[in-house]
Amino acid sequence: NSIAILFALCLAACSMQGMIETMTSEEDRAMAQQFVADIRSGNSDGLEAVVTPDLWKSSQADFEGAANLFPERPGETSIIAYSMNSDSLGDGARTEKVFTLVTTDDTHWTTTRFTTLQEGGDPLITEWSVEGSSERPADLEAMENVGAVFMWVGITLLLILVGIVVLIVWLVRRSRRKDQERAGIS
Repeated sequence: NSIAILFALCLAACSMQGMIETMTSEEDRAMAQQFVADIRSGNSDGLEAVVTPDLWKSSQADFEGAANLFPERPGETSIIAYSMNSDSLGDGARTEKVFTLVTTDDTHWTTTRFTTLQEGGDPLITEWSVEGSSERPADLEAMENVGAVFMWVGITLLLILVGIVVLIVWLVRRSRRKDQERAGIS
């Protein structure tokens, strides 16, 4: 019973957002949030510090225009997708991370995607895009749908686990009862 309760509590705490937060480091989440904040506020010094020099040269004017794609009112920014690819472990590893964030004030949604590359030093942004929309992004819908699927899969697994435990308890009690009958114990 305690295993089933623990599993149920873990399942209740799980979500796609929770999984993304588990997969990403606090530094990565802070960097992603700061990148979006710098685009919104037009902080060119902050942006120049985190993008490759070539990307800065080719995108400086685009960053200024991207600020207009965000909601006018302050809104919530969440990481809705994350992936990481690394060719090895250790200090000199080449690691690429892709982030997708959505900023919304519930009337306007802005999707920010960017890729970082880290080769020994600090990660630098090598690609980025910002899209504004008056409709919820498909990525956000997909994340919520996958979260619901995970919940139902978890509930199904919990029910199967409970069924197996009940079956084992029933078989053990049945076996003991038959052993007692054979031994002549009532």
